[in-house]
Amino acid sequence: MMLAANLTRQFRIIKFGLTVEKSYSAAVKQAAWRAQTFPDTTDKKNPLETFRIPDAADQITRKQKLKQILISGLPFLQKNKKDTISLKRFTRDDWEAEFYGYSVRYELINDNIIHKISKGYLSAEHVKPVYDLQEQILKSCGLSGHPYYIVNDIKELRGSSLKARKKHSRLFAEWIEKYPELCQVVVYGANRLLRAGLSVAVYNSPFSFVFSENFEEAMDSVQKNKENKSFVKSGFIPKKIRRRNSVKHYADELNCFLGNINWEVEGSEELAETKSDEHPFKSVYDAIALIKSDIDELFRDRTIAQVALRESEEVARALLNATSDLALLIQSDGTIISVNHAFTTFLKRNQTSLKGARLADFFPPPVVDRTTTHLKGVLMTGKPALFETQLDGQYFQNTIYPVFNADKKVDRLALYSRDITGIKLAQEQIHLLTQELIKAQENERRRIARDLHDNVAQDLASLIIRSDTLFEDHRDIPWEVRKRNKKFSDILKKTIASIRDLVYDLRPPGLTDIGLVKTIDQYCVEFTLKTEIKVDLYTAGLERIQLDTDTKINLFRIIQEALNNAAKHAEATLIKVRLLGSHPDLILRIEDNGCGFDPEERMVSALKEKRMGLKSMEERVNLLSGSLTLHSREGSGTRIVVKFPSNRAIQEEEMEVESPLQKIP
Repeated sequence: MMLAANLTRQFRIIKFGLTVEKSYSAAVKQAAWRAQTFPDTTDKKNPLETFRIPDAADQITRKQKLKQILISGLPFLQKNKKDTISLKRFTRDDWEAEFYGYSVRYELINDNIIHKISKGYLSAEHVKPVYDLQEQILKSCGLSGHPYYIVNDIKELRGSSLKARKKHSRLFAEWIEKYPELCQVVVYGANRLLRAGLSVAVYNSPFSFVFSENFEEAMDSVQKNKENKSFVKSGFIPKKIRRRNSVKHYADELNCFLGNINWEVEGSEELAETKSDEHPFKSVYDAIALIKSDIDELFRDRTIAQVALRESEEVARALLNATSDLALLIQSDGTIISVNHAFTTFLKRNQTSLKGARLADFFPPPVVDRTTTHLKGVLMTGKPALFETQLDGQYFQNTIYPVFNADKKVDRLALYSRDITGIKLAQEQIHLLTQELIKAQENERRRIARDLHDNVAQDLASLIIRSDTLFEDHRDIPWEVRKRNKKFSDILKKTIASIRDLVYDLRPPGLTDIGLVKTIDQYCVEFTLKTEIKVDLYTAGLERIQLDTDTKINLFRIIQEALNNAAKHAEATLIKVRLLGSHPDLILRIEDNGCGFDPEERMVSALKEKRMGLKSMEERVNLLSGSLTLHSREGSGTRIVVKFPSNRAIQEEEMEVESPLQKIP
């Protein structure tokens, strides 16, 4: 429409016809037909005077110049057999110009038609170079001072800026003043609104304006106008417009028509009345009807969109309120769209005050930062995120779900937050009870081990001594009886050896006597002898680290449990044990070359079978304030990594009595 307004102001000084065609083919046909049907005029003073045919001298001069162009350039001649008018096209390499995002090329058609072909959208900085190139072509073809036509693709203006359109209109007006022999401008590529705008513009200008779908329609339209003699040849200006005050009459009628239109209500009775073909402003009324139709369509689309948005918000609100969790709908920029009743109750605010707000308006920075990080992650990946936050002594489990639009892009996010404070407290209680259970277990093991070697072992040792000395004062005891007594003594010795192994498993005495490293090394050697599985033990950095008794026991139990699991389930032939002191942590890594397993499936099956091996290891690591990482995959073995602080103070040192079992051969 801005182009139409500019043309309205500028076209008052020109004398040529403007025709808007739908395609290049129709535009060229129209220009060629006009060039043959209506001869030229060289009278610059009276634009309403009919054209005259140039004299022979002018024709010879132009033919000589065109001959020189054809010799120096590379002509491209084309003739379409289906066309009623023969088209000869010519171009040169220097008739092209290319800019960033825009290019233009010119052709000369039938000696006096300049055809402009462009790609992209015209910018303000392109306008002047394009007109300079067009002027160069006009002069080189010898058209300066002679009648000529311009065929132009107007799509270049549909996406141009206001500055570019203003500059284009100003330079076009200057062009007409400089080269007024222009007979007609034919444009094609206009959309509906641009055609409507041009229709309005030309009725304020002294030339005709004809819309044609194709070349044949254009011919019929011009021929009908010639037969009716309602238009003069020079500009096809309606005779009624030249009457005194007739323009004012039609303008007043048009203003009244425009004033009666309700632009906010779909349709209008006045628009239903079509003007006759003889009415000079018929195209204006048609253009206004077209614009009103487009506006009505926009109103309908907006109404449909508003209804869809309202229904979408109602569905979203219903989904949010379908849960007792805290729930809210957030835009991609973090703005709150909607919340449920549970969220408003939690914050003690109403829906109105929350809509359009941000999380930072209600929550402390640590919670906002953690939540924002996960929001960005969901926006990037399109996958839900699960995380926990703590607020004022309460624990919340948060889940963020992506909400996709019609283009399958994430434009909104649904955040559900569940209060898990009770669950957390129960888990902590279970954790504390488990730790106490492990401590009680160790204490009970210690008591049983002490009872075994202080009572049972001592009694068995005494029994062996009595058995061995039973027949010392009786020389006449038969050999068979002595033999049976010897077997009885051997059984007692084996029993004592079994008790010694049991006591060792319950409470390794070497943890205090020979230290942690030597105790682990001794256990690995005995494990290899029993299972025929090689154990590769390596320790480093433990010389200056002092560990309390509980830490030593828990470390030993973790290694013991890992080796026993590998022997029972892994089918391994080699187990590597690495115990490293690396300030400020102590790191234990146990790795086997067994068959491996799926950790999640193993944990589920262990719970069903009531096996507590891995769970016991985790609890012992928690007692050490450390972390346990399990890596395993079927066919790739298993790796366990335990890390805990090495600066644990020695809390308790229990003195152990040397076991008499160690003296028994």
